[in-house]
Amino acid sequence: MNRAWNIPQTIHWSIPEETRKSWDRRVPYYVRVRDHFATMIEAGTLAPGTKLPPERALAEEFSITRVTVRQALIRMEAEGLIFREERRGWFVSPPRVRYDPTANTSFTKSISEQGRTVGTTILSKQTAGASQWESDQLGCAVGDPLFIINRLRTVDGRAVLVEQIYIRAERCPGLLDYPLDQSMTALMAEKFGIIEHRTRINMRPTALSEFPAKALGVAVGTPSLYLSRTILDQFDEVVELDQEFWRHDVIEICVSAAGRVKEEAPA
Repeated sequence: MNRAWNIPQTIHWSIPEETRKSWDRRVPYYVRVRDHFATMIEAGTLAPGTKLPPERALAEEFSITRVTVRQALIRMEAEGLIFREERRGWFVSPPRVRYDPTANTSFTKSISEQGRTVGTTILSKQTAGASQWESDQLGCAVGDPLFIINRLRTVDGRAVLVEQIYIRAERCPGLLDYPLDQSMTALMAEKFGIIEHRTRINMRPTALSEFPAKALGVAVGTPSLYLSRTILDQFDEVVELDQEFWRHDVIEICVSAAGRVKEEAPA
């Protein structure tokens, strides 16, 4: 997260009393508060990354209970208008990341083409013997050496996903000695002559466990999109397995069906 984001001091957060008095009482108050903030966000008064005041301050400003404030905030979070970070508060959401998991384009290139800035932090790296599950996914024997790399990916300074990468060590000796905060697709091609392309892709909603939740700065159990890919080389041999744990409120899946439609069209 960009630590420069803070609470603007010149914004009038509350709704004028005369406006509140004119409201239809059949509409829940938290909906009115949600609409108020949504209008400010859509108008650009609250820019992406703007930090909202604490819940207690909002309750006092709007003359409502903290329960009502929380209802409004949770409603906006569910709609992707705002997001929260553990122990830091609520922020206005930037535009969602458009992502095509089927494209043979690196994450770095895909995000850069959207005019946004990619960041990568290495959380851990190690060599370990393949478990039964890992051997099944990678087509290797149990106990074969694997490189296991955990990385945190950011977009415009905001943590968006944690990825766990499993690579067959025999295919790229010395991999862990290279800088791993770069595009792995480019690194594998440049240093080891491995041209990667993606094959089986699995996606499902899940809840974040302790490790990815801590890295993303959210609470354990926060909704997430889990995505896994089996990656082949130019000889159609499995070389890599990627698992990604995305924040649910940062991603928009965009998959092009043009190629598939062309393939399946009748002769």
